[in-house]
Amino acid sequence: MKARRSGLAALVALGLVATAGCGRADRGAGGQGQAAKGGTLHVLSTLDLEHLDPARNYVTSSEDVGRLIYRTLTTYAAAPGKAGGRIVPDLATDTGRPSDGARTWTFTLKPGTKFEDGRPITSDDIKYGVERTFAAELPEGPPYARMWLAGGEKYKGPYKDRRGIASIETPDDRSIVFKLNHPVADFGSAVSLPMFAPVPPDKDTGVRYDSRPCSSGPYKIGEFEPKKRLTLVRNTYWNPATDSVRKGLPDKVVIDLNLDPAVVDQRLIAGTGPDADAVAFEPIGPASVGPVMANPAVRRRLVTGGSINTRYLAVNTAHKPLDDVRVRQAIAYALDKDALRTTRGGPVAGELATTLLPPALPGATPDDPFPSQDGKGDPAKAKALLAEAGHGSGLTLTLDTPATTAGKAQGEAVQASLGRAGITVKINAISTSAFYSTVGNTGQEHELVIDGWTPDWPGASTYLPTVFDGRQITAEGNNNRAQYDAAKVDARFDAIAKMNDPTAAATAYGELAKEIMQDTPVVPFLWDKAAILIGSDVAGAYGHVAYVGRLDLVSLGLRK
Repeated sequence: MKARRSGLAALVALGLVATAGCGRADRGAGGQGQAAKGGTLHVLSTLDLEHLDPARNYVTSSEDVGRLIYRTLTTYAAAPGKAGGRIVPDLATDTGRPSDGARTWTFTLKPGTKFEDGRPITSDDIKYGVERTFAAELPEGPPYARMWLAGGEKYKGPYKDRRGIASIETPDDRSIVFKLNHPVADFGSAVSLPMFAPVPPDKDTGVRYDSRPCSSGPYKIGEFEPKKRLTLVRNTYWNPATDSVRKGLPDKVVIDLNLDPAVVDQRLIAGTGPDADAVAFEPIGPASVGPVMANPAVRRRLVTGGSINTRYLAVNTAHKPLDDVRVRQAIAYALDKDALRTTRGGPVAGELATTLLPPALPGATPDDPFPSQDGKGDPAKAKALLAEAGHGSGLTLTLDTPATTAGKAQGEAVQASLGRAGITVKINAISTSAFYSTVGNTGQEHELVIDGWTPDWPGASTYLPTVFDGRQITAEGNNNRAQYDAAKVDARFDAIAKMNDPTAAATAYGELAKEIMQDTPVVPFLWDKAAILIGSDVAGAYGHVAYVGRLDLVSLGLRK
């Protein structure tokens, strides 16, 4: 692979390093300094919230918000850098006790944990929360319950079968036992997902639970105006003595949704009035990089975080002519990855991706199967492959992209770069509140999708099988947006899942990732970083690896 400037070097050149962990105490020094309990934290979001229901919450932005509202058996550590990828106990006393060769996992709940109405959280509440993920009415969540729980392929959820699934046992109020259909060495990490949050059955309102999940964390929902604003207020029954992760410092968290990205940047660059107590939810836009870097006081309020996310263009292999690997490879050669990165802010947004697995993941190995000068694409190579596939006169494809400023810019970058190879791209913009629900519907998804994946914990076991196992393609809530179905790859997934040595498994996943890229179901274009502006009165800010480098909301507070 051709040597290129590392992401760290690019950030040094822009002066964007060391803001999140520097420990400086002056006001405006990258979110450091002493925070006090109280006040209102404002979060300025250019996005909508896909889902708040823990059974359906499977998008990193919504998961970041969800961690303020509900707790899970385990969770990510509240820390910057790689330390944030460590799984720690949350509702459970430990990260789980495996037996029967990791086919059985037992957890014990901490005493003193309560819902927002004061009732104790029990193992039955967690069992019910997991069972809800089987319901056809709630299709968007992770597939792990139906993949791993014994009998999961037959269970239809509590709305149809009130008896529950037998492979989750609750011998008493504080004990929960999961019986799996095969060994899962990292199940203790899997239970950090929102789907393992407790749900009291009498509070379950089905699809309407999305707008008012019952709190087990430091905040409960005060008001929620979908597409406009989410206001979180204190859950007075949350006991910080049982929670080593969430600080629960602000009295109130107000999240404004669907704001114009340029307006968010302008407000935080000015940083006056209530915006001194505000943070951006998304990275600064390309047009704001120059003004931010030119002003030392604003520059000190820029917090940079890394991630284990790969952004890619998903190529729907179920649609003709994309069932021809030569056409998919032509798209891979034609794509201008540098132009796509520019739409997200240039080098500050991350490194150009050449592999499925980001370098920080165990098992990732360098590779570049579709090289081009500076990542700008190779239209000549793409045209030759299209001609070989019988499409020398070109073809027309539709691209699904979020209906945001960034989504539009990315769509136009794809349109321009593929156009150089004779591929006409029509852009289908979808509201952010419905984007993943739409592209996750196999009947509604078009030929191309602006997509990406953050592993559910640091490891390829929650990347490759989730995104590329053909047996996990579902009519709704589908994560395999390429609709890639290869029996040889599925067989390798099964073989790797049986490996007891994590290092050997990681190596095997790395090799398999290279094989998958030869089939080209997706075209990786960016390994993410995030540079996010905060107000001068905000403390405790750092980018979290699990949330694509976004701020870890549970640690934020306002200065004394």
